[in-house]
Amino acid sequence: MDLAKHFKFQVIHDFAYGETLFDGYKAPSFLAAKGAKDVGVEMTTMSKPYNMAGFRIGFMAGNKQMIEYLATIKGYYDYGMFQAIQIAGIIAMRHCDKDIAAQNLKYQSRRDVLCDGLQRNRLAGGEAAAPAWFVWARIADEHLNGKGTIDYALDLIEHAEVALAPGAAFGENGEGYVRIALVENEQRLRQAVRNISRYIQQRPIRKAKAAK
Repeated sequence: MDLAKHFKFQVIHDFAYGETLFDGYKAPSFLAAKGAKDVGVEMTTMSKPYNMAGFRIGFMAGNKQMIEYLATIKGYYDYGMFQAIQIAGIIAMRHCDKDIAAQNLKYQSRRDVLCDGLQRNRLAGGEAAAPAWFVWARIADEHLNGKGTIDYALDLIEHAEVALAPGAAFGENGEGYVRIALVENEQRLRQAVRNISRYIQQRPIRKAKAAK
């Protein structure tokens, strides 16, 4: 807050995954900090916690003036949303908190299955973390076989029939990692791990060229 006030910038906190949590962890809200409403807003969505992806509905809280600016901009671009979606959002927020907890347990189970499979088959280089409903896994150098993660991901689509996101697609610091979505059930995730493991074991190993 002190930095925002000193340098006169405004804070917009994207809290989309603030309720998609595992192992009893509770994510801190930006607005819980003293003075937060003086310098910024917090935005979240119904898509993740209430499983309403595609409804395109969310909300913002915090600094009154910043919210008024957004309302002015939206007034030029749209007139509101389909009433049925608004009603669904109201019902979700009033009555469906227990469903958030149930959904989180489902994603947590999928995370455990996937991370266990990656580590047991030595596919993740010893590192696998699951923020929200994705697993970020570091790929061991021998599995990359001299390639970057983009080429590695393309090889998996072609030869292992598994689609995942290469870390390099999210910036240079993502190189060496892949991101795997927990959108499939446990059986499909186990099958994906088996397919990757089979491909890794069967493909020829690229040998480094000897220096002249």
